Amino acid sequence: MAGSPGRPLRVEVIGSGDELVRGRSRDTNFAAIAERLTGLGHEVLGNRVVPDDGDAFADALRAAAARADAVVTTGGLGPTEDDRTREGAAEALGVRLVEHAPSARRLAAVWRRRGLPMPPSNLRQARLPRGARAIRNEVGSAPGFRFLLGGAEVFCLPGPPREMAPMLEREVVPALRRLAGGAAPARALFVSCFGLPESVLAERIADLMDRGRAVRVGTAVGEGVITVSVQGTGAAAREAPRVHREILRRLGPDAYAPRRVSPGENLARLLLDRGLTVAAAESCTAGLAAARLADLPGASGALLGGVVAYDDAAKTRLLGVPRALLRKHGAVSAPVAEAMARGARRRLGADLAVAVTGIAGPGGGSARKPVGLVWFAVAGPEGTRSIRRRLPGDRSFVRGTAANAALDLLRRTVEGAPWVPGAGPALPGLDSNQE
Repeated sequence: MAGSPGRPLRVEVIGSGDELVRGRSRDTNFAAIAERLTGLGHEVLGNRVVPDDGDAFADALRAAAARADAVVTTGGLGPTEDDRTREGAAEALGVRLVEHAPSARRLAAVWRRRGLPMPPSNLRQARLPRGARAIRNEVGSAPGFRFLLGGAEVFCLPGPPREMAPMLEREVVPALRRLAGGAAPARALFVSCFGLPESVLAERIADLMDRGRAVRVGTAVGEGVITVSVQGTGAAAREAPRVHREILRRLGPDAYAPRRVSPGENLARLLLDRGLTVAAAESCTAGLAAARLADLPGASGALLGGVVAYDDAAKTRLLGVPRALLRKHGAVSAPVAEAMARGARRRLGADLAVAVTGIAGPGGGSARKPVGLVWFAVAGPEGTRSIRRRLPGDRSFVRGTAANAALDLLRRTVEGAPWVPGAGPALPGLDSNQE
């Protein structure tokens, strides 16, 4: 049931592995595959994860092939007995496994280059379902393979992302283009937003997210960042830019970029473009904000450095925070956050400095200062300003969200945008803390 010329294909994705089913590993392959294929205008119907069991894989494969134009599977192609994708595929096809001589020779050559004898078990990787076509693996040892099951084209790829991704690009993407009768017009645009609750953002663009619209609008959330996707295929591809512009208009300064980009990379580019330098003083985030800012190559032109001051004595010694201030207000407070920011700016000679101090948990909280309480401060030429946030979630989530919040506050300061999401016009000055 191949798709009509120039029309999107329906694609199903299957991940294989006991570690995925039991939650010991995350199936990052699905996100990469779905993003790539939907960006080309194809429709990803869903993702199914199955254990290392040939019968379960065969059942999943038959079900996927019955409703999709193409199926992409990942995992289960290793040399051990618990790698059962080959057996499951053969069962679904009703054929037996046979050794693929070119793949066997390549496996032997890989081991010779390593200067090691090849274990006999590795030859399992050269066994493919009869009639399947091998997909060369340029990075690892396990070949992939493809075959037709009913009316669906099936691609079986290795699980390691560094092996899967090149094979997806080299084999699957061109094959789907041919199956579709050419590349369907498609447009994928994004908006990056920080700080707004997802429900508030959804209310602002509710009509644009209606499932009946030709241009599909969706959201993805992580550590305070909301990425809005705008997807148009066929005739709707021409309409996608208009919807994208409307979303940017409605979100205003809460949208920090008209594309998909992390808060750190976006801020680094902004600082470099403006010729500004920044320093960081971090307690609960332990350098995470500075590290994310440094993800952009060349960020050293804007990021002068950072101070991780977990201990109160370090806050005094490294940042000049007065001991009396710490005794009176405690480390997690507006006065201390502001003193940290001023100290980092002064010590490193930066145009701007951001400070983060909070209680990431799971312990250390109190009724007055609960877990998740974080104070932020930004010091600049016009003065110092602080703001308090109460962040939900576990320790990792609080720290990650706090790092992104610190970067977003710097961005809002540089752009003159309101510090409080959804607050409207820019707030005046940098001289008073916000409760």
